[in-house]
Amino acid sequence: MCRAAEVSRSGEMGYLKASKYFSVSTGTIERYVKNTSRSPEELANVNLGRSTVLPNELVNKLVQNCTAMTKDTMD
Repeated sequence: MCRAAEVSRSGEMGYLKASKYFSVSTGTIERYVKNTSRSPEELANVNLGRSTVLPNELVNKLVQNCTAMTKDTMD
């Protein structure tokens, strides 16, 4: 995605060609290109939406437990 924005910013490809080549939506590329205050890498690392309620450590433990329970039921 960052590479697609860089290519479009430099003028090597347009939005449509870059979106097809890199399999990224044209709207996303256009938004990354038009926002010149940040680099594409910074824009890609922005967290969108609501903040999470649970801490990441707890989420990771829940995922591990669910995966383990699924494996146990499959065997």
